[in-house]
Amino acid sequence: MLKLCSLALILAASTTTAFATVTVSSPSSGTDVTSPVQYVATATASTCTKGVASMGIYVNNKLDYTANGTSLNTSLTLSPGQYNTVVQEWDYCGGSTTATVDITVYTPQPARVAITADSPTIAAGNSSTLTVTAANASQVTVSGDGNVWNLPDTGGSITVSPAQTTTYTAEATGTQGNISSTATVTVIAASSINAIQHVVFMLQENHTFDNYFGMLNPYRKTNGWNISGNGVDYEVDGIDDKLDTTSNQDDEGTTYPLFKFTSTCIDDETSSWLESYGDVSRWDFSTTRPINMDGFVHTAEGYAKSCNASGGCSGNYTDTTGQRAMGYYDQDFLNYYYFMASMFAVSDRWFSPVSSKSVDNRIATFTGGTTQGLVFDPGADDHLPQLDIPTIFQELDQAKVSWKIYYTVTQGECLNDDECGSGASARFPATDFDYVTYSVQYLYENPSGAPCKAPTQASSVVGDTSNSFCVDTAHIAPLSQYYTDLADGTLPSFAFIEAGYGNSDEHPGSGQSILTGQAEVAKIVNSLMESSSWKSTVFFLSWDEGGGPYDHVPPVPGHSDQNTDASLGAIPDISHIAVKPDSYNPCLPSGGTPTLHCDLRAADPGANSSDAPAVDGFAAQLGFRVPNIVISPFTRLHYVSHVPMDHTAVMKFVENRFIGSSTHLTARDAAQPDLLDFFNFPGVPWSTPPTPPVPASPSSLGYDPCTPTSFGP
Repeated sequence: MLKLCSLALILAASTTTAFATVTVSSPSSGTDVTSPVQYVATATASTCTKGVASMGIYVNNKLDYTANGTSLNTSLTLSPGQYNTVVQEWDYCGGSTTATVDITVYTPQPARVAITADSPTIAAGNSSTLTVTAANASQVTVSGDGNVWNLPDTGGSITVSPAQTTTYTAEATGTQGNISSTATVTVIAASSINAIQHVVFMLQENHTFDNYFGMLNPYRKTNGWNISGNGVDYEVDGIDDKLDTTSNQDDEGTTYPLFKFTSTCIDDETSSWLESYGDVSRWDFSTTRPINMDGFVHTAEGYAKSCNASGGCSGNYTDTTGQRAMGYYDQDFLNYYYFMASMFAVSDRWFSPVSSKSVDNRIATFTGGTTQGLVFDPGADDHLPQLDIPTIFQELDQAKVSWKIYYTVTQGECLNDDECGSGASARFPATDFDYVTYSVQYLYENPSGAPCKAPTQASSVVGDTSNSFCVDTAHIAPLSQYYTDLADGTLPSFAFIEAGYGNSDEHPGSGQSILTGQAEVAKIVNSLMESSSWKSTVFFLSWDEGGGPYDHVPPVPGHSDQNTDASLGAIPDISHIAVKPDSYNPCLPSGGTPTLHCDLRAADPGANSSDAPAVDGFAAQLGFRVPNIVISPFTRLHYVSHVPMDHTAVMKFVENRFIGSSTHLTARDAAQPDLLDFFNFPGVPWSTPPTPPVPASPSSLGYDPCTPTSFGP
């Protein structure tokens, strides 16, 4: 009988435990919560007639809270971290049961929101795209122009077409309240841009923004030129705040920081296709590659050693460590450029369109952004015929708009006929327009001396006594004609000035000092400012590609602001301009011989299916940032633009001004900003142009700084 009673008691105890329940309604197990943590729970013990006596909470095996009765509702203050918590009930019969609640406590972050306009200034009737980025938000809205848009909690994009200047406000709602950010879209009269009658575009050679203008900010501040006419402080995203934190290593592990050049001449570098990707991420070209900007010294070192070993490059390279890639210039040598960039306007988000060398970028400029798949020089590297790609010049002809290319030197890199060597090509104008088939209407070789096809004439018209080519001087003319056209008031609607290749283009390693190029540009620009054409002209000056020196801004969509100081505010990412220009991707040619649309080599980015350019084509990476100045009587005072663009934005500006706002050559120039933020048309800030300094020279410096074997630091 005693044994039966004992068994009954054991069964009763087991039944009590089995039918007791703990229900936790807050917090849910496996969730992230903020402190204090609200615990709400109830308990039952159906087989214990007296019911539940009390409840408690264990935190990491330590009893932290108890309450009498069948429920609890309390808040526990917990530090950030992961916790194993247990809610337990005890009944009056000696039984109990538990419910486990694993939680992670985090510190709530305030909501963040930023809004940018890809075109902060538009002509009436045009549109601007607003991009909103948000974090830690439960709700994001944009308001302006009488409208309200609801966006996902991470942000999004909106295209707006305000009839008048409008400030748009992005507001994010978070756990710690609301926060807002604003972007203003300034609307100008559509006819305002008509004040510009002439657009001149000139590209020099092979320098990154940091290499030339990285120290522009302290220069502007020292002279009080960082404050614009409207009282706004415009800051440049340069390297003045990065000198002590930025470096690259060579292949032997030696670290080289940024340093100031003491020489105006250095050994050559390169930013060809493979090397450009290697500069961004030294060993990895995949879509998930780290964007370290760590390969510049490695590339310069390898280029020098390869050239010395093969003898395939001009000269003997003395810097075989690659240190020169980390050098920069400032106002001591570039006094004219620094003055003009500070007086007028500059962009710290101006990129070259292709992550490769000069020829590709110049072709892409003329064509609105495409090389139709090529990443190397179609002539010297690929040995291909001329490319049948539409250009800005063809567009202008169809719209009956005047244009002219002014060439500085010939293909023999000579300035005058009597300086040239033998051979027809030696005297042929040096212009990359010659790479496209459309050019033959205005320029072609004629070694047989056959009568030239109209409108071209025998080349004696430009001083070539051998009459070895045919040229239409209404469209292709020597630079001397530029000065004549300025004097006669006959500047065309669009003019492109070819650099003085090998003479005054500022290309490193070509035996010329950068001071020679600066002096040549100064002569060209000063002549414009002194002419009658000044009152109706904009002069865009830039450099065709980075060339190999360091730049801290990654030309990679989604990463273009990763090294930018937050004090500059929200800067749009380049993803909205880094679009595929067309359907052509870089590709490996069948059999290894370059074709009109494929010229990759086996080791090149894009050759493997996981490489970024194999997936995203020419949108995977732009060329590096390049120096630039926007010079015009309408240019805003001391202005710095942070609006991303590449060279094809100038093509879009020409299209907008002279053809129509819907005109474009490719998807790339169609995606570019309209550049109107550079200008103050009603104010005409520079109706009287400034008086720039005389460009630095060995004479003014008191010594010749062209010392490539001793360049610093």
